[in-house]
Amino acid sequence: MHFLRISLLFFGLFNALSLKAETVSQSVDLTNYTPTTYDICIHNLLLNGEDNLTVGEIRNQCVAAKASEQPLSQRRVSEVLTEKNPFVLTPHRLNYVMLGHTLSSVNQEPFQAQSPNKTLSFKDTEVQFQFSFKVPIAKKVVYDSVDIYAAYTNRSFWQAFDNKDSIPFRETNHEPELWAELHTDINVFNFNLHKVLLGFNHQSNGQSGDLSRGWNRLFVQGFLQKDNSFASFKTWQRFDEKDEFDNSFDYAKYMGDYEIELGYKSNKHTYGIILRNRYALNKYGAIQFDYTYPLTKKIKGYVQWFSGYGDSLIDMDYQHNKIGLGIVLADRI
Repeated sequence: MHFLRISLLFFGLFNALSLKAETVSQSVDLTNYTPTTYDICIHNLLLNGEDNLTVGEIRNQCVAAKASEQPLSQRRVSEVLTEKNPFVLTPHRLNYVMLGHTLSSVNQEPFQAQSPNKTLSFKDTEVQFQFSFKVPIAKKVVYDSVDIYAAYTNRSFWQAFDNKDSIPFRETNHEPELWAELHTDINVFNFNLHKVLLGFNHQSNGQSGDLSRGWNRLFVQGFLQKDNSFASFKTWQRFDEKDEFDNSFDYAKYMGDYEIELGYKSNKHTYGIILRNRYALNKYGAIQFDYTYPLTKKIKGYVQWFSGYGDSLIDMDYQHNKIGLGIVLADRI
């Protein structure tokens, strides 16, 4: 009899759980559900908040996230949830893979200078990809306003169609960064000053000899947002290198003194523009236009158009006109 009672109890519990699971699955299709900033905030506080937080306090803390649907604020709330997950890398810049076609031909001059007796067979079409992520080093260094972050960005140019040269990587740029991030949330002329960054940036191509390129700089960057758009202004000061070969290149002439980035989202369409030049404007600036559109829940179609100098470090002093088509795994907004 005792065994029968236990069996009936487990049977009843199993049926109750099955019924509850079936009810939940019918009421919410999680595969098609996109969490709001409010949902993400609630989830984050439940996982990472103080143990003495009440339900009411959690709701009150997330009201600001619910009210603010501006793009950079939404992204920040989403990133907070992933930062403590050891199985997730938080995106920093655009993460993409694309097939790029250079209208003005691929730059071969540095490689010919390095190996004058070798005939190259570089193609005007190559695979380009960028992988970029960031990690928090220290949170709330000054009250709740200042965090310390580190990031790494890898951008590669792969001659996937050059069989004669054994399909080489023509160029790879490595870019580690370290910065302090001040969360401001200040309204200025109908715009919201979301954050200000002060940091150190290193960029190099990992090459030696005549193909070596690299520079270090201190940078300041501010981010503004409004409605479905944002704008950032980044300026920098280069440090002199100990390597006289690297010092022989005029990075500021071709890579500029500042960079302006604009982003706008309309329904499912996302647009981005990057402008780079010197304060005393010259002809060696650059412009890049990006367009993305969702293909699936995780992948977006990507179109990139670039014109100007400094598409990569090896192409710093070479003018490119390029169109690319591919996919984006992590967008700006």
